[in-house]
Formats: sequence, C-alpha cells, structure tokens
Amino acid sequence: MRVRRIQTEQITGKEVLAKDIYSSNGVVLISEGTVLKRNYIDKLLELKITDVFVEDEISRDISATDITEEAISVQCTDRLRETIERFSYTTEEEMEELSAVTTELMEGVLMQEEVIYTISNVRNHSQSLYEHMLSVASLAILVAVRAGYSREQAKDIAIGALLHDIGFGDVKIPYKDVILDEAKEDDAKEIKRHVVYGYIEVEQQNWLSQVAKEIILYHHERMDRSGYPFHLPGEKLKPEVRLVMICDAFDNMVYGNLERRKKVYEALDEIVKNGGIKFDTEMVKIFVRSVAAYPTGIIVVLNNGEQGIVIRQNAEAPTRPLLRMLEKDNNDGWKSKEELDLSEELTLFIVDTIE
Repeated sequence: MRVRRIQTEQITGKEVLAKDIYSSNGVVLISEGTVLKRNYIDKLLELKITDVFVEDEISRDISATDITEEAISVQCTDRLRETIERFSYTTEEEMEELSAVTTELMEGVLMQEEVIYTISNVRNHSQSLYEHMLSVASLAILVAVRAGYSREQAKDIAIGALLHDIGFGDVKIPYKDVILDEAKEDDAKEIKRHVVYGYIEVEQQNWLSQVAKEIILYHHERMDRSGYPFHLPGEKLKPEVRLVMICDAFDNMVYGNLERRKKVYEALDEIVKNGGIKFDTEMVKIFVRSVAAYPTGIIVVLNNGEQGIVIRQNAEAPTRPLLRMLEKDNNDGWKSKEELDLSEELTLFIVDTIE
C-alpha cells in the first residue's frame, strides 16, 4: 500500500482513504478505499479526528510497513484497554494477558528498520489514552534495546510504560484538550495526581516489578527537580525511569497531550535542548538516534524553498531522509519530480514540515 498522513483540514476531495476511520465505539465511519470529500472535514474534526491516511500518486513506494503504528494494532489497543479497565481485579490471567500484549508489541517494534519510529499514528478521542500508553511503550522498547538492556529488562520497562498513565482512570478532568500550564489551579493539581493514583493501583501488585511501579510514579519527575509530584533530583531516579520520562514527554508534545502540540522535529529539538537539564544526557543521545525527525510520508520544505515527501529513512542520518521532490500541479495538488537523498546533498537541509 502507498500511504501518507495528511491533516483532515488538507482534504481536497480527491484523496483515497488508506485506512478505516473508526468512531469512538469502534464502528467504521469511513471505509478504506473511499474517495474522501471536502464535506467530511467538519464532521471528522468534530469527532477529534485531525489526521487521516491517504493513498495517492506521490506516496508510491511508501510502504505501510514503514509506519510504526502498524505494530500498534487496533486489536493490541483493545486488549490493553480491556486489561487496564479490569486492573483493580487483576489475577494471574490478566497478568499473562498484559505480558502477551507487551511481547506482541516488542516483536512488532524490534522487527522494523533500525530507525523505525516515524510518528504517524492516527488516534481518535476516546482511545487516545491507551494509544498514548502503547506509543510510549513502543518508544521505550526501542530506546531500551539500543541502550543495551536485555530483552527481559526491556520488557519490564515496557510493562511500566504500558501502565504509566493508568492513574488517569481516577482523574476527573478529561485527558485530552487540556493544557496543563493554562489549566485552573485545582484542575492542574488533580491532573498531576494521576501518578499517585496510578501508583496506588499497582502498589500491592506483587507480580509487577519495582522498576515498573517507579515508572508509574515518577515519569513526570525531571532531572533538575522541576517535575512532579515530589520534585526529586535526577540521582534519585532509576535509569529506566529517566528513559520512559523522555518517551512520555516526546509523545505528549507530538500529540498535544497536556500541552500544545508540536511538530515532530520541534519536539525532538525540545528534548535535545533539555538534555542534561530536565532529561538524562545519555538517554537523550540514544533517543534522538532512534526517532525519525521527519516521519515517512510527511512533506518537508528545504532551505532552497523546494518541497518533497519523505519516502525512506536513512538509518545513519535520521535528520537527512530520502525525498521525492514535488511541485504543485494546476489543480493545486502535488505531482512528483526526481528523488533526492539528503545524506548525499549536504548543502540542502530541511527547514520545516507541512503537516
């Protein structure tokens, strides 16, 4: 399948939908293969569906297997949701189910390219919390393996990441559409309590490791004591916690959870800027090498003003992908030109993205 992500507002009425669009209760609203129409835009935005996957000519050679969200399947999300919703009554059977979800997620992540994490996951309003948890776990697996952790250690980290926001089930403030820095004081305090609520949920779960429990409780702490809830210094935080806190912060920035949404490269810049301040320096270095700054299927703008679509990543140069150059056609759409490998064209660099 040839596929790329566009913002809902960019629908022109000519695109073919590459992936089903679901309602909040799992009903297919628009089926794969449907030609999208302009009058769909307002309804999709009303449902909080801000991005869609489309198939078109300029996305040829962009394989769906290049997109990490394929490893985070609908079934995997549903199983995680079902497991977490009955977590208070966790038995050995639920523990095994969570372990199975983690194993499936690990296999999906680790079978991909070396630089695989190209943010392109389309979320709907009701599932965003679970998909965030899966997304953070995917990132954590990748970074953990590249940091030298064994598969068993990586799995332990992944389980902590899968459960890191479990406490939001007890928070009375909506998870989405809240900017923490702009929230009322009482609302902000309630949101910040989610880490404590989550820890209370798991504190007596003997099958869950101490590392996983600390990931749940401390993932919003920061190395410079600017985090919450305890303002702990970096030396008090396990390396596994420092790893997950970066993954969580990054995903929140990209998807606008609790803060204003940033483009992927802007979120990466923010992580790098805070390396050695809010985040562990070595973990930041590994993280940056593991995440594609310019996701496959996105349109980028070069310093010479030309535009191109990212068709493949360069493993050794995550900020310099392979592009198919584009130009506007007479109908205000795109048509393809030649391909350009930025790893070989060192005078050219990306200055922005069109998302």
